[in-house]
Order: sequence, then C-alpha cells, then structure tokens
Amino acid sequence: MPLPNFLVVGSQKSGTSWLHHGLGRSRHVFASEVKELNFFNQPDFDAPAKVTALREHFPAQDPGVRYYLESTPHYFRARPTTAENIRSLLGSPAMVAVFRNPVQRYESAYIHHMMKGRFPYTATIDQLTDEYSVLSLGRYAEALETWWSIHPQLKPMLYDDLVADPLGFVGEVMDHLGVECDLTAEDLDFRVNDKTRKHAKLTPEWDELPRLDPGLRRHLHEEYAEGIGRLEGLLGRDLTAWQDG
Repeated sequence: MPLPNFLVVGSQKSGTSWLHHGLGRSRHVFASEVKELNFFNQPDFDAPAKVTALREHFPAQDPGVRYYLESTPHYFRARPTTAENIRSLLGSPAMVAVFRNPVQRYESAYIHHMMKGRFPYTATIDQLTDEYSVLSLGRYAEALETWWSIHPQLKPMLYDDLVADPLGFVGEVMDHLGVECDLTAEDLDFRVNDKTRKHAKLTPEWDELPRLDPGLRRHLHEEYAEGIGRLEGLLGRDLTAWQDG
C-alpha cells in the first residue's frame, strides 16, 4: 500500500472538502475515503504502527492512478513542525493550499464551531477570539512563508477562483500535477458542508444562520490588513476585494 504523494494542506473553511471529493472523481487521483486524517500533526507520527495505519487509507489502485491524495486543512499553520514532518516522511509531494478572504473564513469557522456545540449559539457573532485558532488560521502570509521555506513546490490558490470557475480551478490543479483534466462541470456539480442544509436540521433556537456584527467585521479587516498586503506580494494577486468584502 502506497503513502500519499499529493496533499491539500489548507486552509480550513476554504472549499477543501469539495476539492478533495472532486479530485477523487478523476481517474488520475485516489482520494482517501476519510478526509482530514490529521496524521502529520500527531506526536510520534512516524511510529511504524502509525505509518502502517496511514497506508491502510491508500490501497494500491490501477496503474493509471498517479496520485494518492490526503487532505487536512488543519495542517496549514505558521509553525513549521507539520511541514517538517511531511518532508521527513514523504519528501516533496505535490501540495496545494487554498486561501479564502480571512474575514469570511472567520465567520464560517465560527459558525462551524457553533454547529459542533463548541461555541454557544448567537444570531450575531460579536466575539473576537482565537479559540480553536479561528483568528490565527486566517494569517496566511506568515504560514505560507514558513511552508515555502520547506516545501517550495506548494501551490497556493484562491477560494475566489474556485467559486468563479470550479472546472477551471480543478483544471489548474490538474495542470500543476502534470495530468490532463478528465473531469467535467457535471462531475463537479455537488456541494459539501452546506451550512444551509445543516441549519435545517438544528434545534429551533437556530431560527437564522449567524452573521458577523458589523463592528467586529471592521475590526477583523483591520486585524488582517497587513497580512493581506503581504499575501498580495507573495502571490502577485490583487486582493483589494478582501479588504472590502
């Protein structure tokens, strides 16, 4: 059984579940049935028993399968430990990270933790917190600089592009992998982690999906402004819309 040679390492609440399952529909890619194995951020990750357990998620496939994909967006942090762990076991696998407007990501992550019962329900999100790293996981530039120093092959991508053109986005990933895109728009016409659907199953107190308080939204824009500017320079992309949206 092989080890993964393709990783989606970040970022949380940026379409990585959709990307994982979408890429798994390609004949070139085997995506682990369980997403978010959280393997490389474990202590003693390289213990023989743990490596054997990792391999069990990747049974050998037809020779046409060139990539074995593992996706854990929680990996993408500024501290280098996880990136170094990947390097020590896998060398330099193909690697993608997806970045979303960090203010929108904060809101989405906060609602996610509410739905999991980790934060109490409130119709208006007005708390600035880094519990569960909901704030720091939006500091992409610092993390990208760390990861690029260890994995210069990592390809950064934007959630905005995924939303605007899903097939084009996946085609760009396939081009990065050096394989033809064998997926169609119909293959990618599905949703995962849809909060609207999840909302309908929640208790009556969830009469509406929570929204960021306007004051907190302004504060978050201030919190992330410097990092967005740095990320613009790293990516060579205009991220002005992130400062306003």
